[in-house]
Amino acid sequence: EHDNAEDRTSVIPRALTVPRPLPVDEEGEGAGSPQHTSRLQSPPLPPRRRTGLRRGPMAIVVAVLLALGVGTGVWYINSGQFTKVPPLLAKTEKEARDRLATAGLDVGEVNEAFSDTVERGTVISTDPKAGARIRSHDPVALTLSKGPETVRLPDLDGYPLDKARDVLKDEGLEPGMVTREFSDGVPRGSVISTKPGKGTKVRAGSAVALTVSKGSPVDVPDVTGDDLADARAGLEEAGLKVKIAPERVNSEHDAGQVARQNPGEGRQVAEGDTVTLTLSKGPEMVEVPDVVGDSVDDARSRLEGAGFRVKEDRGLLGLFGDTVRSQSVDGGDTAPRGSTITIEIR
Repeated sequence: EHDNAEDRTSVIPRALTVPRPLPVDEEGEGAGSPQHTSRLQSPPLPPRRRTGLRRGPMAIVVAVLLALGVGTGVWYINSGQFTKVPPLLAKTEKEARDRLATAGLDVGEVNEAFSDTVERGTVISTDPKAGARIRSHDPVALTLSKGPETVRLPDLDGYPLDKARDVLKDEGLEPGMVTREFSDGVPRGSVISTKPGKGTKVRAGSAVALTVSKGSPVDVPDVTGDDLADARAGLEEAGLKVKIAPERVNSEHDAGQVARQNPGEGRQVAEGDTVTLTLSKGPEMVEVPDVVGDSVDDARSRLEGAGFRVKEDRGLLGLFGDTVRSQSVDGGDTAPRGSTITIEIR
């Protein structure tokens, strides 16, 4: 039994329950009575050693540097490797190159184009445009001004007006105001001259004024009172065209004769211009007032007020008279308006 007890103690290293002597009580039972046992404590284990690094100032510095490195990398990826194209409009090529170099950019292709507003040799535009975000050292293309585009004005003398306008448009110019003048040497409707003159260099898109021939000048003959056939022949012989007005008017001329014309006698027009003729439908008939017995002044006033002309016939005995003795058209009869009424005075 004792041996078995030793084997058991070898299996349980920390706590072993073994009998121990107890003090003898008054009944004489010994302290080693098997009815009493006690728990033996094994010696305490040594404390564990910490294998991790102790936090301190060095660890904080490392963490800060690591965070700064990560932040710098993110910034470079998102923004640090990009820059903005500087504004270069109206800068010379050298100034543009210097600005791009300062911004960390390269100069790409350099082109030229005409410009009416940007001075020759300065920047019109860039590609990419000013303010665009691009990678550092990327190229920026420049377009430089060649100044305004100019065109040498062609010789249009003698060209028909429509043809001259077409030529101007083909040359990149605009037909301007047209002025017409008489010309003995340039056919009607053809160009006499231009302003600016032929051979002048002008900006593309400029307007060119044209002076166009009205043909040779013609003095308009007077055909009022003529029959229509005679009037037409006289006007056409002078190099003019004839147009007949649709309405007819009363006039002192007989029906069918020319009552009036436009332009009138003595006016100067171009060869081939048109003269409009208005024909008469005969005089307007007006009732003649009866002025026999009236004084001369009263008779003249009444007759002229009715639209007639007045002629006085005094004879030898009527030099000092003042009373109308008779009239060439009796009172109450009709006569053409504008015709002459003769009054006899006694």
